[in-house]
Amino acid sequence: MIHAPATLRRLTIALNGRAAREGVETWRFGRESGPDPAQALVGRTPEEAARLAPLVFNLCGAAHGFAAATALGLPAEADGAAMARETVRDHALAMLHSWPQALGEAPDRAALGLLARPGGSADFATALVGEGADLLSFSPAELDAWLAEAQTPTARLLARIRRDVDPAEGRAGLPELTAQDVAAALGPSQAADSGGLRETGALGRVARMPLVAALLVGEGPSLFVRLLARLVDCLAALKPASRSSYDLPPGLGIAPAARGLLGHGARVEAGRVAAYRILSPSAWNLAPGGLLERAFAALTPGPAARRLAPLLVSAINPCVPVTLSFAEDLAHA
Repeated sequence: MIHAPATLRRLTIALNGRAAREGVETWRFGRESGPDPAQALVGRTPEEAARLAPLVFNLCGAAHGFAAATALGLPAEADGAAMARETVRDHALAMLHSWPQALGEAPDRAALGLLARPGGSADFATALVGEGADLLSFSPAELDAWLAEAQTPTARLLARIRRDVDPAEGRAGLPELTAQDVAAALGPSQAADSGGLRETGALGRVARMPLVAALLVGEGPSLFVRLLARLVDCLAALKPASRSSYDLPPGLGIAPAARGLLGHGARVEAGRVAAYRILSPSAWNLAPGGLLERAFAALTPGPAARRLAPLLVSAINPCVPVTLSFAEDLAHA
């Protein structure tokens, strides 16, 4: 039922400029794998494994804790507030640090600092979108007006991308990952290993909101739409909301982590964990031939690639470190 493959630890994306001029493959993806950290849970009691899981996987620890407890058959109550905080923090670091850095601007440390203040959610939302702007209820026309007004650093960055970047750059999409897909991948059929390509993340969570749905009809899953989806998802996570529950067979746990659906699978024998497997969102988004590779295939090589590639990585939001290389000749990178 559950096997323990090596885990992706790092991804390198290299632009081969010489190959691009010769009309052959442009982007190369180097995957560095390592021991599966989930194996640290094998041999332990379910209670020990449940306590250890959020420590071994401290990125999105609340989501890992809930998925682990569920998979191990322990009482589990989703801490929606903690998972929402993880989502907000993840988006905030991207929007206020990574995006400005990619575009040669200073990080918005003042807005980031608001997250540390008790009860600072309202001020933080205002720092992102401006006073009185309810982005979650915007129409496309209201979005255009908000971008034109550009009250905040985040609005100015998005307005710049909207103005300067062709929607075709980096545009790619796959069917949205469902809980049933994750359960099947962790079950006997091992569907994730048979080439079923899916995507998961912020865009899927907000795709049915009227604004995002209208943008998807108009331009598809473009770089701008994916970046805007992270802002919309962040604002939604700032508001109290009920969390999804999943009807799963024993031995499986799923949680809505910041980067997408997270799946845990466990087999317990004689009171000890006999096997354990985790499928992170990147197991899907970074799969060979998957979302990230397809998005980069739609990114035009050239001077703009250095600026857009980091934004494209941020839009897809991998769970592992990604190194970008723009070496002229990959053989000498």
